[in-house]
Amino acid sequence: MKYRNLTLAVAVALSAATAQGHEIRLCVFPHSPTRAVDTAVAHAVFEHLGLRYRVVDLGAALGHGALPQASLVHLLGGKCDVFAGVPMSDDATPPATLLSSRPYAAADFVEFGMPGVAASGTVAVAYRTPAQLIAADAKVPNFDVENTPEAVIDAVVNHRATRGIAWYPSLLAYEQEHSGTRFTVAPVHSRLSHWDLRFVAAPRQRVLLGRVSRSLDAMHHSGALQRLTAPLAPHAEAAQTASASAPNPAQGGKAAAQAPAGPTAQFAAEQVGPGRQVYAAECAKCHGAKLEGRTAPALMGPGFAPASNSTMTIGGIYQYVTTNMPADKPGLLKPAQYVDVMAYLLQANGYAPSGKALTAQGAGNDSSQFDSFVK
Repeated sequence: MKYRNLTLAVAVALSAATAQGHEIRLCVFPHSPTRAVDTAVAHAVFEHLGLRYRVVDLGAALGHGALPQASLVHLLGGKCDVFAGVPMSDDATPPATLLSSRPYAAADFVEFGMPGVAASGTVAVAYRTPAQLIAADAKVPNFDVENTPEAVIDAVVNHRATRGIAWYPSLLAYEQEHSGTRFTVAPVHSRLSHWDLRFVAAPRQRVLLGRVSRSLDAMHHSGALQRLTAPLAPHAEAAQTASASAPNPAQGGKAAAQAPAGPTAQFAAEQVGPGRQVYAAECAKCHGAKLEGRTAPALMGPGFAPASNSTMTIGGIYQYVTTNMPADKPGLLKPAQYVDVMAYLLQANGYAPSGKALTAQGAGNDSSQFDSFVK
């Protein structure tokens, strides 16, 4: 209770300071292809929170290349209160000196080529970038290392390579600058290919970042976030190519590319069936065949997680289930079984699959509010 009151006091103090004219200093990458979306999402978030902010001009502080982690930490210690548009990989663990919000848009590395060009042959990747690591992890048989990401795109456009691996927002930016160019895109089967855009801040901004995450949750549930990030979604031809050539649960194919208007959560449709089977075998005897509750509480509907005033998070529910359930053998199911059950619970409570497979680490670390959208 003391901690909760302290958190509330800090939040009130933050709001009061903002009302007195202390603006949130927002930083974005000045040359990033996602800058327009990052800025639009940040504006919507701070407007939703009623916080004043200003965008810090970092043109002189940053070049066109990638920003080293140490430089990001330095900027958040001085010029910036919060940084928008920071790409983070599922495979990466952020340092203790930085905190991140929940993700607001996917920004994956993909395999791309020119229409009508066979997918076989040399695959171009950039030296010492995620693309090179992805090619090795995905066991691409024949890849050619270029000096820069720009050189990778140039190699594919000018047919020095039949395919390339690149950051999808960079491909979108190239298409916008070269109106006659249109890439075909497919997912890469690698644990390193999925990246998200997030807000990042120093630990002293923990309260602010928590409020940002909750605002993103609310915007996601209303569909507003999907509309703001639609410019980063794969175009229809790319989604069809990805779906037809190599369906990939980690990417989500066409379903993930077309942002739904309703609530989504991180799980794949393929996980729901196995999760339903595990639930029927291990959970239904106490919680009911339809999650309606029997000798144990219901796991669906407003009595479980009211959509307007839920106090639970996806990660909190997952951690409780893996520690305490099933009641007669707590914690003894396989990790994959717990993950599939969580996917089933999300689907049963009205969430649509994002297409990206839920993992034990992802479920345990998910701070998104768990709401039930069924009556």
